[in-house]
Amino acid sequence: MSNLKNLLVYFLEHSPRLLGRTDLMKFVYSFEYYYYQLHKQHFTETTFIRYHYGPNDDSVVTATMELQQEGFVEIARIPTSKGNFFIQHEYTGKNTQQYSLPENAELVACFILDRLGKEKYGGVIEFAYSTPPMKAVLDEEKRTGTNISGRVLDMDQKEKVFKSTRQEKEEARKRLKMRKFPECSQEEYYDHIVAQYQLYEDVRRRTSLVGDC
Repeated sequence: MSNLKNLLVYFLEHSPRLLGRTDLMKFVYSFEYYYYQLHKQHFTETTFIRYHYGPNDDSVVTATMELQQEGFVEIARIPTSKGNFFIQHEYTGKNTQQYSLPENAELVACFILDRLGKEKYGGVIEFAYSTPPMKAVLDEEKRTGTNISGRVLDMDQKEKVFKSTRQEKEEARKRLKMRKFPECSQEEYYDHIVAQYQLYEDVRRRTSLVGDC
């Protein structure tokens, strides 16, 4: 699980915002897809399946909890004014040298952060659902009228692959720093995330419900 921890630490350390559980799951999935497209092999030890709420692998949660035990991340349940909770991950600032990424993996991770680092909840979900492995599963469910939750997502599904140089990686990092969130309190921010979660409930369930009809 070492490569998965390396990737999680990178996302937590370099993300321009605090990441929720869904963020981390979709970040790792998106990374794995594009890394596989570039190198025709997996970087982490994950195997993502089609879950009710999109791509999922429980090992991401397990690895994050191990990082918490090691002191690299704090995991908190943040209450909102609506009585809900949001799971938040915060990098503690502990030296991460032991969890460094090789350059070929860092290029992809930087691309994911550049693309999703300041996206709101809905944007992260839409990006994951737009990848060819998820689109293929959703199309099959629509065509057959069945629910195929649990299907392993095929990372070999094709899409035009980005190319990134060292200079482009640095430019991506600069863009991350330049982007800003709207001014709001922490409570308003988490209320917004919960609202987005509820707003996109139909999007996440739409094809799953087909098989239950």
